[in-house]
This record gives sequence, structure tokens and C-alpha cells, in this order.
Amino acid sequence: MAKEEQKLGEGSSQNSNSQFPEIITVLPGDDVTEIINKLVQSSKKSSNTKTNTSKERTTKLGNGLRLIEQDENENNTIKKYIFTATLAGRLQHRITSKAITFHILANTKRYFPQRNDRIVATIDERIGDYYRVTIPHASTGSALLPITAFEGATKRNRPMLNHGDLVYCRIDSETEQSRVMEPFVSCCVRPGEISSGGGGLSKKDWMTDEGTYGQLKGGCTASISLGLAQELLLPHNVVLDALGRSSIPFEICIGVNGMIWVKTKEDQPEYTILILNAIENSQVMTEAQVRGMVKALVKTVRSSIDSQD
Repeated sequence: MAKEEQKLGEGSSQNSNSQFPEIITVLPGDDVTEIINKLVQSSKKSSNTKTNTSKERTTKLGNGLRLIEQDENENNTIKKYIFTATLAGRLQHRITSKAITFHILANTKRYFPQRNDRIVATIDERIGDYYRVTIPHASTGSALLPITAFEGATKRNRPMLNHGDLVYCRIDSETEQSRVMEPFVSCCVRPGEISSGGGGLSKKDWMTDEGTYGQLKGGCTASISLGLAQELLLPHNVVLDALGRSSIPFEICIGVNGMIWVKTKEDQPEYTILILNAIENSQVMTEAQVRGMVKALVKTVRSSIDSQD
């Protein structure tokens, strides 16, 4: 958002950021094989230089990308693999110690549940040993949450949730029919999620209210575009970084289904409005404009609060 667009097919060099050095816009059907191969090779060279090891990262395809197998000769003995885009958006990648994952950052209107997605959902009703939760903007509409799917929970010692309560959870399972059938969700950190680079994750008991997932008490929810939600979940997001440096104490949960939850001091709702406005405005601004906008909003709100005292 803060950098100039790069046409599909132009060269790109590797850096330490999770995004490409320049934005690469793709359309459905575009062949991105050359770009992905260059980034994978650059990643291998960078890893070998730093660690003096030849261990390779696994290449993974995320949302909006498809692997197509083609025959390269008439005898069908040689296969050719092509990476193509299935969505219109920006091609991005993220590197961890074990894998390099590519995906398309797209602003779609409907959310299709995928395993391990983090979402904000609403409790609808209790059905036996499950809660039915409503997933806003989702193709399935709802999901099932086991009553013991909380850190440290048992049938006797578990959260007692009611209709309308909010929960921050992750998609725990999905099937090939997940676009039309209810998936399962969980408020437990999945095995290996913390060690695989999940910064900020906490696996504390549900009773402490300090875990990564669980019931969201108080605060305010807002609906945003799916594309903006994906932007906010990227490492080093500009607007969240600027808000974090503003010394405003707040909590935030971001769901890839286009829902965010924000909680500030109960006696200062002005800061909640400030954060929501800053997030909404950030999607049409450059990095410099975002940081300037946040500073201006914070200054205005603090002046308003001081004048009331």
C-alpha cells in the first residue's frame, strides 16, 4: 500500500520483510511461476549464506494460488509445473525457518473458512456438547465449537457462554465441503503454533483471560473489508505499529473473516473510536501518511480529553 506497483513479470529481489520489495499485482489466470521460483532460489541463497547449511525450506501455496501440472513432451514422460493466480490482488510471501509461503492478498466479499484461520465469532446456541457460533461474512454462516475446546477446560470446569457472547477462535478442521458445511472451531492453540513463528501467542489457562483465544469480554467490534483484515495480520503492519508507539493502552483481535475487536479503558471510549478510524483510514494511505494521521488523531483526542478535565 505504501510502495509503487510493479508489473507482473518484472524482477524482484529478496529482503528480510514479509512483503515483496515492490507490490506485484496479479489477475486470475496470471502465470507467476517465474516470480515464485526466483523468490525461492533467493531464499535458499540467503539461508545458506547465513547458516552455512543446505537445508531447504518447504514451498507452500496459500490463498489465491494454484499448482497446475502439464505435459512438457508428447510422450507425457516429462511434467511441467505452473503456478497460476486464481484471485485478483497482490502476490505476497512469508518466510519462516521451515517454509516459504506464497499467497494472494485479495479483497473478496465473502470469507471461505480455511484451517487455522483466526476469526471473531458470536455464540448462537448450545447444542449438546457444542456451541453453534455465527461467523460473520462466512460462506458457511456458522460453525461448531466444542464446550471443552478451551485451554485447560473440562466438562466441569469450562467457560459458560451465552447467546451473543464473542469468542476469538481458529478454524480447527475443514473438509472439501467446508464452503457449504459447518466447520469446527477451537479456542486452543494448535500444537506447534507457538514454535512455528506465532509471535505473541499464549497458551495460558482460560480462567486467566490471558490466552490467545477465548471469550472476548467488553470492548467494541467493527466490520472491515477482508482485504484490510489480511493487511492487519501481516507482520510489521504500519497502522498497528504506529498505534502501538502512541502509548495508548489497548487490546485488539483481528479475524480474517472481516471482524475486529478493540478494547481500551472503559472511561475513555474516544480512544476506541480513534483506533477504529485510524484502521479504516489506513487502507487508502501511504506509510508516511498513516503515521502522520495517527499522530494527528492522538494529539486531537488527547487535547479533547484534557479540555474536559
